Amino acid sequence: MMFASRKAITLLCLSIMVLPTLAMAVPVSVEQEIVEQQDWWMETTLDRNGNGIGDMIEVHKDSPLFLDEDNTLPLIIDFDHTPGADEIALLEREIDFQHQWTLEGIDALAGRVPVEYIRDAALLPGVVMLELDGLLSVNNGDAAVLHGVDTVWADTGYDGAGSAVAIIDTGIDGAHASLDDLDDDNSTNDPKVIAFYDPVNNPSLTNGTEVFPYDDQGHGSHCAGTTAGTGAPNYEHIGMAPQAFLVGVKVLDAGGSGSFATVMAGMEWTVENRFKFNIRGASMSLGGPGLAEWASSDDDSVNRYANEMMAAGIAIFIAAGNNGVTAQIGTPGSAEDAITVGALDKNSAIAIYSSQGPTEEGRVKPNIAYVGSSVMSVAFNTGDQYTDMSGTSMATPGAAGVAALMFQANPDLSPFDIKNIMQETATYRLCIYMAANEPCVEDAIPKNRQNNVYGHGEVRALDAVYEAAERDYVFDTSLDVTLTTENGNDNRIHMFPDESLSYSAMGDVDTIQWRSNHLRDDWSNIHSFDHGDTSGALTAIEIIHQLEHLPGIDIEGNHTISLRGIKANDTGGHTSSPLITANIMLMDTDSAFETKAEASGMSSTSMFMGIGAFIVLFILVLLVVNFISNKEEGTLAGINFNTLRDDDTTAGNSDAILVEVDKTKS
Repeated sequence: MMFASRKAITLLCLSIMVLPTLAMAVPVSVEQEIVEQQDWWMETTLDRNGNGIGDMIEVHKDSPLFLDEDNTLPLIIDFDHTPGADEIALLEREIDFQHQWTLEGIDALAGRVPVEYIRDAALLPGVVMLELDGLLSVNNGDAAVLHGVDTVWADTGYDGAGSAVAIIDTGIDGAHASLDDLDDDNSTNDPKVIAFYDPVNNPSLTNGTEVFPYDDQGHGSHCAGTTAGTGAPNYEHIGMAPQAFLVGVKVLDAGGSGSFATVMAGMEWTVENRFKFNIRGASMSLGGPGLAEWASSDDDSVNRYANEMMAAGIAIFIAAGNNGVTAQIGTPGSAEDAITVGALDKNSAIAIYSSQGPTEEGRVKPNIAYVGSSVMSVAFNTGDQYTDMSGTSMATPGAAGVAALMFQANPDLSPFDIKNIMQETATYRLCIYMAANEPCVEDAIPKNRQNNVYGHGEVRALDAVYEAAERDYVFDTSLDVTLTTENGNDNRIHMFPDESLSYSAMGDVDTIQWRSNHLRDDWSNIHSFDHGDTSGALTAIEIIHQLEHLPGIDIEGNHTISLRGIKANDTGGHTSSPLITANIMLMDTDSAFETKAEASGMSSTSMFMGIGAFIVLFILVLLVVNFISNKEEGTLAGINFNTLRDDDTTAGNSDAILVEVDKTKS
């Protein structure tokens, strides 16, 4: 037995030494991987849902900018081969195609197609993709396309709704068609500029609603349109976040200048009113001229206040400046925490005028870069006209508009989250990119992530919004939550304490969550919703009782809330529907607290009545026990204890005692 064990151990040791050598001697067959070139249309950002119809067609199929009187759209029809007369005839026969150009270099035909035949066109033999024949012009649309903002609109539906961006500048023309309201419908009362403070000419009027928004210089209105203009009436120059609210803070006079103190008065008012107006971001396209830009310390007062705004919960975007040379980013763009924005030309190269870092402390700036050249936006005091401007002043509000999209995707984000996400998702550019600038030291550093020309690089809006949206859950467009309660004529849902906000859910949602978009709030579950439900309601009482615990919030009046559907996936994680945003107005909220007080009073009365009943019952029990005890004592008093002698043999015997008791009774 022992011999067999030793033999087994010996064989095992030999195998451990020999088998690796034998394995090395066995020839290994290596299969050569054959990589086939994939056709460009198989995976393209032109068509993210893969239906063969470019995303921009689906966005603009109803746009008056592209439709003609015959309800046709200009399209580029891509083929898997070079099309000719036969393909033209096929399109004319099957979809009423109006041929304009044959583009042999890209295997495509260009022309107009009736909107109702777009899906049919995508299914024709040889057709691989339909693209919108877009426009090339100097306008904000160029910025939207370059930075992918248009794709954010198409893929997520996010348009900036639910948060407010402060424009700290020369004012805002609140009467311009692009800035007067949210829905561009004059029959409704839904102002886009929800607050306006003017420390230049009306410093004592501080509640934000006493002065109608105005601009006596024009710069601020142009910036406001870039951030959140609706683009009305022709929708050619839409802002980055067209459904975001605006807060105007006029800190510069009609000549476009203002003191540090006046500027900081406006910044302070913005911080103090951030909860009241839900101010999540701010655009500040101003800076110190000349030597002030050269000798700018991070300890400058305006810089310190810019850092304070970030700490207070407002993502502040500041223009880098327009000196265009090294070490010229000054106050307040040199503030450490602020998000400093450089300007790009329309070809994504750095603009020749865009100021460069480092700061006086040697800090690398700017943080990011955005289109700032020939930006078309609001022409103040014209009613509905637009004009082009260039500068880092034009780049800054564009980046702030992207932040509004990110806040809509995830209201939980802090200003530093916004900053980090935008930096990390930006496309890095070498200083020498497109030969628009001289080389710099950073160009020689492998995998460098920031330089003093482009910062972290060109903003990529879609990547930034997705990163924001997926902080907690995977973004899932198969889930959908839709509001079914109608808006009032002010584009808000009016709610008394006994009313509810109704919604529908699609996609086998497990949980519905909601939150107000206030800075201090968090997500809550709607407990009345069960897995598999397809509809539900959020009561005004639930909203009121959530808001009452948030400091600095007036419950009565306007609020913005977000809802989302959550579902468990197969991998053990969870996915989230796109967020939906609702602007609500809570009315007669005092009655909710009166009802609560009455209920509390009734509860107290019931409690006291219960305590009283218990005391009465307790006293009755004591009386009964006392009565029984007295009766038993009287009976025992008649016992002849003399019969129980010390030497009685029955002492300690209960039966004997009972006998004596019975004798006494007899």
